[in-house]
Order: sequence, then structure tokens, then C-alpha cells
Amino acid sequence: MTSENVIRMYSDMVYRIAFARAGTRTDAEDIYQEVFLRYIRKAPEFRDGDHAKAWFIKVTVNCSRKFLGGASRKREVSGQWFTVTDKDRISDGMENTGQTPEDYIFADERKAELYRELQKLSPDTRLLLHLYYFEELKTAEIAKLMCLKESTVRVRLTRARAQLRMQIEEDGVMELLRV
Repeated sequence: MTSENVIRMYSDMVYRIAFARAGTRTDAEDIYQEVFLRYIRKAPEFRDGDHAKAWFIKVTVNCSRKFLGGASRKREVSGQWFTVTDKDRISDGMENTGQTPEDYIFADERKAELYRELQKLSPDTRLLLHLYYFEELKTAEIAKLMCLKESTVRVRLTRARAQLRMQIEEDGVMELLRV
């Protein structure tokens, strides 16, 4: 597989993870560029797709930690939580109207509110929730990528869910987010 194909295949995932960690579009773009610069410089050989995915996730997490200085910094929230592809538009009934991902998120008040609530969490908590729910990684995979014990990941995930739930209830948006 060519470098261009690999970049195309993993670019959305890398951006989503970078944004989940950084919380701003500009920081996520900087992290994104650093990840793919490392890929081009190192030119790693991957055994299979799972190995490539794990490599990109690990490098994205490490680059975001380095970029953010390891400490959680308060940043202005703007940007997108995920990238909408043509496939997403078709499956979600969204026509290819030239909408940006931000337009797609903020057009639905429930998605916009959930996005705002997620941005109030720490970068590490957002990253954990993102890897589990959006990238659909198992706790064992997350533990390996984040150099943690699997039990630690499970405990942090439970705490993150509780923290998000409590925050949503405190902000009085629980009714808005119910299905």
C-alpha cells in the first residue's frame, strides 16, 4: 500500500483523536500534521491493518501529549468532533450539500449539546471516551495504547461516564439528550 493510501485511510481517525485530546481545531490540525510527518519520516512497515491502526493511535496520543505539554490546558472550544464522510452523509440521510462537519454537528441540537458537554471534560477523559465509543476500541487495546493496566482503563471509563452524566444533569440538559 502506498503512503498516500495509508494517509487517506487513517487521516479521519487521526484527526478525530487529535481533536478529542486537544479540543480545538487548530491544535488538532497541528497534531495531525506531526503524526503524518512522523509516518513519512519513519516509513514503518505494518504487519496488517490492526498494526497500522494501533501505530497511528499511539503516535497521535503521544504527539498530543507532547503538544499539550502533558498538562491539561484550558483552551477555547471550536471545531469539529468528527469528520463527516460521504458514506456518513448517505447512512445518516445527509445529502452531499457541501456542509462542513461543524454545520452537521450544530444543526442537531442534541449533538451540539453533547459536544459542548464533552468539551468540559479533561483532555484525557475526552480521549478515553473517544477511543472507546467513537473508535470502538476494547479496554485491552486502550490499555496497551495508553500504557495502563486494563483494570485502570475500566475504572477511568466508569468514572468518565459518571462524570459526564453528572455534568449533564447539573447543566440541566438531560432531557435534551434523551433518545
